[in-house]
Amino acid sequence: MNPVPIPELPAWSNILAGIAAQPLEFCPDFPAIARRYEAWWAHACDDRPLFIASANSNPARPRTRRLELLGQPDEWLAAKQLDLSQTHSVGDALPHIRVDFGPVLLGGLLGGKIEFGSDTTWTHAFIDDDWSNAPDWRLRDDNQYWKQFQHLTRLVAAEARSRFLVCAPDFGGSADVLLNLRGPTGLCLDVLEHPDRVRAAIDAIYPAWRQAYTEFYRLTVGAGAGVLTWVQLWSNRPYMPPACDFNYLIGPDEFQRLCLPDIARQAATAGRAVFHLDGPGAARHIDALLELPELQAIQFTPGEGTPSAVAWLEMFRKIQRAGKSVLISCPANEVLVLLEELRPDGLALWTGGLPAAELDQLFTEFRGRT
Repeated sequence: MNPVPIPELPAWSNILAGIAAQPLEFCPDFPAIARRYEAWWAHACDDRPLFIASANSNPARPRTRRLELLGQPDEWLAAKQLDLSQTHSVGDALPHIRVDFGPVLLGGLLGGKIEFGSDTTWTHAFIDDDWSNAPDWRLRDDNQYWKQFQHLTRLVAAEARSRFLVCAPDFGGSADVLLNLRGPTGLCLDVLEHPDRVRAAIDAIYPAWRQAYTEFYRLTVGAGAGVLTWVQLWSNRPYMPPACDFNYLIGPDEFQRLCLPDIARQAATAGRAVFHLDGPGAARHIDALLELPELQAIQFTPGEGTPSAVAWLEMFRKIQRAGKSVLISCPANEVLVLLEELRPDGLALWTGGLPAAELDQLFTEFRGRT
């Protein structure tokens, strides 16, 4: 199945470029920051690499994802607005409220049952071994999560115009939808024993993903609000972060045969894309990803239990040599090392974990070295 173009993309790009030209209430320097992001997408550098960090200015009131309030939209929005007001943004970090349902919302939109905690969600796997009870992969107007997603997006977009940005939920990549609804053991066996079934399901999920992605942009940009995704990047054109966390469970051949075509298809549909590469298990697929012209950038997270990003310097250099931008999630004590070791063009560093004053000091040192 080839990518299906979204007719509204050019109009959305014009609106987003107009938004980028004006200050935001919570970010008066937004036009200059937006120009810096556009240089990053072009694998270039405006005046310096991107520095993205934020801290809680009121630690006595923790900021959380507020997922337990999703069933109470007004209370949820009030809590998220208070979170926004106490967020201390540093460098190129941008003010936003995320329409957040936890990971891989598309699984719930396609029939999975989601359980909500305050800071995480999980979707119950239900597809039997013979796949006889697999869903038909269609979004339905009466799906509770679909209705909730639309309602919350409208609420946030109405508040956001000229003030802050709207952050998209994590819809999830097609293979990760299957991972949630089939379970890791079952899906790994399916890859070995029934690869055609897996590939057919991935193809069938694509129209639902495209519908959800399109609806988010229609509701936000149509209301005159700017858009982020969870990777915190601005773009003057629509973009998305394709992901395939399932790739750490399968080998390169299976990844390239079953998953890579859908990643390219989603990226081509969105127009711009930064792939989320999660940890050492995913990093083994970097060469195949760098061959995709549909991807403009790679976002790398070192992974649980492996906090060091410096250990991956050679991979970051390979990404830059391939003509793609790189967004690196890293601990604060590695920011200046990465800055010294990597080219500034197409480089973004995303950090945190420090009090506001210490992040400000780190950013001062960062600017002093660029």
